[in-house]
Amino acid sequence: MRFVNSIFSAAAIVLLVSSCNSVDFKKTKGGMPYKLFPGKGTKKVEPGTIIKINYSQKLNDSLMFATYDKGPVYIPVNNESQPYDISEIIPTLKEGDSVYAVQMVDTFMVKNPGGLPPQFKKGDKLITTIKVLDVFKSQEEARADETKERQLAFKNNAKIQGQLQKDDKVISDYLSKNNINAQKVGSGTYVQIINQGSGPKIEDGKFVSLMYKGLTLGGKVFDTNMDTTFKHTEPLTMNIGAGRSIPGFEEGLKALSQGTKARLFIPSSLAYGEASPSPDIKANENLIFDIEVLEVHDNAPAPNMAPSPKNESTHR
Repeated sequence: MRFVNSIFSAAAIVLLVSSCNSVDFKKTKGGMPYKLFPGKGTKKVEPGTIIKINYSQKLNDSLMFATYDKGPVYIPVNNESQPYDISEIIPTLKEGDSVYAVQMVDTFMVKNPGGLPPQFKKGDKLITTIKVLDVFKSQEEARADETKERQLAFKNNAKIQGQLQKDDKVISDYLSKNNINAQKVGSGTYVQIINQGSGPKIEDGKFVSLMYKGLTLGGKVFDTNMDTTFKHTEPLTMNIGAGRSIPGFEEGLKALSQGTKARLFIPSSLAYGEASPSPDIKANENLIFDIEVLEVHDNAPAPNMAPSPKNESTHR
């Protein structure tokens, strides 16, 4: 399942933001300001459930990511949360609720100096909107619903289908030209195994620690924790199925296991599409990720402070 893959259409985001003027901000225990717009549903979000959401994330006025054009995402709910993070709010919600949350980049700079991607500047705001569409008691129910949603989204969105076909040809030609043996997985991500690991397989619900390098097909590195270029060298830890990455990144990871070194070739339609999160990534640009899977955990490791959702880093 994927947790971030937004909730709202562009028009819906505008309506939600404009309605914020009539709703007072609250603060989480970690100090993050947010506004709650209660829905009419009765299903409560509890540990062990899986929530179906749409969400968007903006850096100031620039849209970084939104799921409304890709379909909702599904998040396993547990007792773990991070201070000054959207995860503090999730267990308090119910079906139909919407949230508008604001995180100040200055706060991240204080809590995690030197650990932010270069596009985050002092004074910036990270704005996240979330809507809970449904709450499921089991992974089986959630997966069945996700399969239905994904099939409908791909079938009905001619623009995505057209772009996916274009992306697939570009990537296929690139692989052929460079004599790369890679297998297509999921909806269209290609995976090249460099060194096969023998540890646990990456699956929904697992916590994965890994090293990564993100590149364009032209070889431009736009983010990495494998060296000090982007000033963050700590392993990336993410909850698979929590949707805190682009869809192609997660579907590629689920073809790997602990100890594996691999290269993922992700079509733009399973990455950022037309909404680029960085000047180094053009609209509808296909991406490459070099991956080394360090560990696959059953439980969440100790939390660290970093912007969310997709900044476990912003480029995934």
